[in-house]
Amino acid sequence: MKFKYKWWGKGDIDAAFGLFFDGFSKILTATGIMIYVFGMPASLVIGRIVPAIGFINFAGNLWYFFEAKKLAQKEQRHDVTSQPFGIGASQLTGWLYLIMGPVYWQTGDAMIAYKVGLAATFIGSFVEIMGGFCGRWIVKVVPQSALLGNMASAGIVWLSFVGMAFVFDKPIYAVLPLFIIIIDYLGKADKRFKKIPSGVIAIVIGTAISWATGYLTIDNLFTSFNQVGLYIPRPCFEEIFSGFKYIVPYLPIIIPLQINNFLSTLQGIESAKEAGDEYPECLSMVMDGVSTMVGSLFGNPFPTTVYFGHPGWKEIGARAGYSVIVAILYLLIGLTGLTGVVMAVIPSEVVIVLLIFVGFSVAQSTVKSMDKKYFTVILISMVPIVFQYIQVLIDSAIQAAGTTTAKIAFEKFAEFSVPMKGIQILSYGAFLSSLLIAGLLACVIDKKYINAGFFAVVLSASSMIGLIHCESLAFFPKTGVILGLVYLCVGAILFYKHYFVKKNGINTTEEDMIPNLN
Repeated sequence: MKFKYKWWGKGDIDAAFGLFFDGFSKILTATGIMIYVFGMPASLVIGRIVPAIGFINFAGNLWYFFEAKKLAQKEQRHDVTSQPFGIGASQLTGWLYLIMGPVYWQTGDAMIAYKVGLAATFIGSFVEIMGGFCGRWIVKVVPQSALLGNMASAGIVWLSFVGMAFVFDKPIYAVLPLFIIIIDYLGKADKRFKKIPSGVIAIVIGTAISWATGYLTIDNLFTSFNQVGLYIPRPCFEEIFSGFKYIVPYLPIIIPLQINNFLSTLQGIESAKEAGDEYPECLSMVMDGVSTMVGSLFGNPFPTTVYFGHPGWKEIGARAGYSVIVAILYLLIGLTGLTGVVMAVIPSEVVIVLLIFVGFSVAQSTVKSMDKKYFTVILISMVPIVFQYIQVLIDSAIQAAGTTTAKIAFEKFAEFSVPMKGIQILSYGAFLSSLLIAGLLACVIDKKYINAGFFAVVLSASSMIGLIHCESLAFFPKTGVILGLVYLCVGAILFYKHYFVKKNGINTTEEDMIPNLN
C-alpha cells in the first residue's frame, strides 16, 4: 500500500497562529518604522515592499512544507514537522537601521534607500547560499561562544535596546504591554489566563489604551482602507543594479549579518534533527539563500531565514499544515494592502514589545547554554555593536538639527566629552569586529593561543582593507593601517605565548592546536 503523508496534525492551528503572529509582528514593526520613522511613502512600503514580503513568505513556507512531505514519504511516518520560515529579526533591524535608514537620511530619497536595501539583500543571498557549503567549517573554526555571543549581542542591542527606546517614547500605551511581557515571558510568572498567550493580552491592552486615548482614530482607520487593493510583486532587476553603486560601504554589515543568518538556519536544522526530523542540511540552507535572492528580485529588501523553533511546534503535535496556513495568510495580507489596515488598528510600538522579548530571550538562552567562563566573550562582543547603535543615534540627532556628523570637527565633539572618532572606529564593521574579537578572547580563555593569534591576523587584514574600523572599503586606509599593525602585534604576542608554553612544557591540552578542518 502506497504511503500517504497526513500533513495536518492536532497542533497545526496553534503553530500556525504562533508562527504567523511572531513573523507578522516583525513586518508590522518594519512597516511602521519605514513609514513613520524614516518617512518613506506608504505607496512604496504598502504597494511594493509588503507584497514582496508576502510573496516570498508564501513561496518559502510552501517549499519547507514540501520538504517535510518528502521526508515523511522517505521515512514512512506521519509525525514529521516542517521547519518554520520567515524574515529574520536581527537581519530586519540590521537592514533597517544600518543600511536603508542611513541611506534615506543622507539622501532624502526613499527609492535610493529601497534600491540599496534590495542590492544588499541580493548580495547577502550569496552569503547564505555559501553557508550551505561552508557553514560546518565556520562552526569548527570559530568558537561557539563567539558565534552565539555575537548573535546574542546583536539581538539585545538591535531588538531590545532599540525597542525599549520606542516603547518609552510612547509610554501611555506601550509601557504596560511591555511589563506584561516582562512579567509573564521573562519572569515566567503564574498566569491567570493560561490558554491566552501573554503576547495577545499585551497587544489587546496596548491597542485598547491607544483607542481610548485617541492615538488611534476611526478617521485613520477609514483612511487606511484607501490602500486596500491588489498589489502584485514585480521584478526589480533594474532597482537592484542601481543599488550596487551605493553598496560598498555596507559590505562589512551585510557579510557578518548574513553569516549569523545562515548559522541561525544551521542551528534550526540541527534542532530539528535532535527532535527527530533530519532534513538535508546543505539543501535546506541553500534554499533559504535562494528564498532571499528570489525575494530581492521581486522587491523584498529583507533576508529570510529558518527560525529556531521546530522542536516546540513538534512537541505540540504540529506537522506541516501550519506552513501552508502561514503561507496563505502572508499572501493574502501582503498582496491586498491589509497591512495598512492592521496598523490603523494596532500601533506598531505595542507590537515592538514582542521583539524586545525576542532579543532578551536570545541573550538568555545563549547565557544558559554557555559555560560561565565565556561570559566575558558575550560582553566584549557587545561593545562594537553598542557603539554602532550610539553612532546611529548621534548621526540621526545631528541630521535632525540640519547638519551632518562629517561637517563637525572631532575637536568640537571632544569639547563636550564625546569621543566621536573612537565611537566611529568601533562602529564601522561592528558585526565583523565583534565576531573576531570575541573569537580571539574565546581562544585565549581556552588557552588556544595559536588560534587566537590567527584571529588577530584576520583582524589585522580586515582592518587593512577597511572591512572594520573604517568608513568604507579601501586598501591601506590610515586608521586601518594603524589598527592593523596593532593587531599584528597582538598576534605576535599570542604566537609567542603558544611558543613559550610549548618550549617550557607547560601542561596544555591538545585543543591548543589548530583545529582539523578536514
